[in-house]
Amino acid sequence: MDRTTRFSAQFSDSGEAHFGYDELIYSRTDQRGVIASGNSVFQRMCQRPWPELIGAPHRLIRHPDMPKGFFHLFWQLLKQGLPAAGYVKNARAGGGHYWVLAAAAPCEGGYFSVRLRPSTPLFDTVKAEYAALRKREQDENLSAEASAAILLDRLAALGFSDYDAFAAHAVATEIRSRDDRLGVEASAESAALATLLSSLIDTLDQQSRLVTQFADLVLLPVNMRLVAARLEPQGGPISQISVNYKIASEEISRRLASIVSGKGNICGRMAQRVRQSLTLSGFARLQGELVQNHDRYVADYSGEDRRKELDMLTGIRDANLAQVRAALQEAEVLAGSLNEASSDLRRMILGLDTIRILARVESRKSVESQTALTATIDRIDEVQGAISESLKKMTERTFAINAGLAALHRSKTANGGRQASSIRRVVAE
Repeated sequence: MDRTTRFSAQFSDSGEAHFGYDELIYSRTDQRGVIASGNSVFQRMCQRPWPELIGAPHRLIRHPDMPKGFFHLFWQLLKQGLPAAGYVKNARAGGGHYWVLAAAAPCEGGYFSVRLRPSTPLFDTVKAEYAALRKREQDENLSAEASAAILLDRLAALGFSDYDAFAAHAVATEIRSRDDRLGVEASAESAALATLLSSLIDTLDQQSRLVTQFADLVLLPVNMRLVAARLEPQGGPISQISVNYKIASEEISRRLASIVSGKGNICGRMAQRVRQSLTLSGFARLQGELVQNHDRYVADYSGEDRRKELDMLTGIRDANLAQVRAALQEAEVLAGSLNEASSDLRRMILGLDTIRILARVESRKSVESQTALTATIDRIDEVQGAISESLKKMTERTFAINAGLAALHRSKTANGGRQASSIRRVVAE
């Protein structure tokens, strides 16, 4: 689409303004949220002259339809030094509005934001959620914190474990949709990260199943002990086997809990790092486009000011690429830990198999014990078999995840050098 067509078709009957799918909005603020700079698309969509924008708070363009809960979550991430992304409805001077997917992150002296025009079904879903939430804010006089909690619950209902998971998905899918509309080849790296994240989520589900299976397993030695109390004197062989089984199964449960619970959840931490990589990789992709298409010939960005802004934008992009590499490296280390933990669990299960076989042998020494113990031992066989299968699948996925991370790391390192070279050429122009 040429520029004339794009600009003449930017308004809809609803008062909504559109910018081109091939355009990006860029702005930068200081730590207080005061606008320090922006590109021509930003100024055009705001419909405000630069003197009104530079030095004004960014909330100047906030639309009253936006729920407070969104901004609470968005700024909570930024103030923690983390990237943030989300759908935003912005106000135009004199009336009207425009929608963006905003991707923001901290930078030296403040924050930057790059925005694209959203176009996915998720966008339509979120618009409806915002409208319902904003109504509740007004009807129930909700605080920003209460509104944020409701928004998180709604995102969970849509299948997102937390806001980071939603943001990473939104960034990846919107960039992919934009690429499709512009006929641009999709980023192989983003696709690989999305696939990797899907594998990690599957592995987290597998971990949850393991926890449930082990909860069943630790109850079975109690049943065996109760049967033994009727069949033999205290301290007999079946009683001792049940004690040994209980000790071994509890140790396995503790080991499992150490890798799947809370801050020790290795796979959860890996998923967090991959989500961070996916988000920042998308940021860097958009920033690279801004660098390549910087407003070199706009009067408001001439001379030294333009050069400084381009240098800053390039630095932000490089910093994001470095963070992507660091996050992937950390995920690789965690993958190694998960491999080791999975192997430990499988070894411990083999030890448990020995105790289970002894119980089966001992139960067959008399008709009475076989009759009393068969159901319990059959159940142990069933649960252990399911656990062994789950551990096998988890180990296979872990090795695949590790290989995927290593390939991404190698690709990212190689691409980083080429991208940096490309940026240096642009800055030198």
